[in-house]
Amino acid sequence: MQQLYTDREQRFVGLAAELADEFAPRAAAHDAEGSFPFENYARLKESGYQRLIIPEALGGLGATMLERIKAQERLAQGCGATALAINMHFNVLGLLIDVYRKFKDPNVERKLREIASDRLICGGSGSEPDNAIIAIKPRTVARAAEGGWSVNGRKIFGTQSIALDYFFCEATWEDAPAGPTILTLFIAPRDTPGLQFKDDWDVMGMRATASRSSELKDAFVPQSGVILTRPVSNSGRVTKIFAKAPFTIGAPYIGIAIAARNFVVDFMRERRRFPYKDPMSHLPSVYNKVGEMEMLIEGARAAMWKAADEMDRDHPRSWSRKAVAARMIAIENSVRVVDLALRAVGGSSYFKRFPLERLFRDVRAGLYHPFDSDETLEFLGKTAFDLPLFETFG
Repeated sequence: MQQLYTDREQRFVGLAAELADEFAPRAAAHDAEGSFPFENYARLKESGYQRLIIPEALGGLGATMLERIKAQERLAQGCGATALAINMHFNVLGLLIDVYRKFKDPNVERKLREIASDRLICGGSGSEPDNAIIAIKPRTVARAAEGGWSVNGRKIFGTQSIALDYFFCEATWEDAPAGPTILTLFIAPRDTPGLQFKDDWDVMGMRATASRSSELKDAFVPQSGVILTRPVSNSGRVTKIFAKAPFTIGAPYIGIAIAARNFVVDFMRERRRFPYKDPMSHLPSVYNKVGEMEMLIEGARAAMWKAADEMDRDHPRSWSRKAVAARMIAIENSVRVVDLALRAVGGSSYFKRFPLERLFRDVRAGLYHPFDSDETLEFLGKTAFDLPLFETFG
């Protein structure tokens, strides 16, 4: 599958391709062991990929959202787990960058410059147990303490937890003077007594992401660790704030789908099966499936790339809804592509010596990121009618 890129896009995609080809040979071992790819992360830092989206003026490479999406697609073709993990780093950076651009906060600027120059890794968790809409009101709570805050709560799905230099989370300050207020926190985990990560990431797919849960027990966060405050609210404004991060998750899954498609074409091109004279690539049951895979991948790309372009242009009142829809299209299409890949290859796809069974497990993780498919449909439908997002009817 050939795709033309602008010269600027090729700079980022070419870097991702170089890394992906290096990461691919060890992806299966990290999956089997459930081990974190520290050597991949060393290369992400060394190559500068870790600072991909930080503005050039602050020491980064300055990739736009569209350029990031295209690069992440390519990186995931080598190792989906690494691409998904570093995507969470970019999501936290994206929040910092948005805050910096809007408020010109010198504290946030210093953090961005430090992350770029020292090649630091950011991550954390916005998810909590039994809390469906974390952005509305985190159950994690913060109490004012001398010089900062004392924070208590639990978080889940803290991707790349064992590689973090900075940890992102949110907490609710219940007794704030202006009413319940959400604090966006940004702290160094190894310097924060009371923050612990649990060794509980034993899962079906994306096994190398180290997406462990964490617990904060009277964890002290200095005032400088607060990068944003906002009132507790159930308005649609929440969606605007957090739409970018869920949207970008579609890109690694498209990359996994492309890897599955490429394996099928390479594996079946000359594969023979008695008593047929021609290779199995000549069978309609094979090439029709590849044709459908091509259609699904290009549909996912079209939706994601268009939404990313609109996001870069910040089209008012348009990109957030389109981003939510595009992400769902990307993930649902990618899952279908990998399913078709297994059907096209047949029984051989069931063996761990081939990558399809790992891609089959990894791509399914996309179904569980918020918004999931049902939540996406609910959001798009309710917003079309201007209905409240977080109320049920019937």
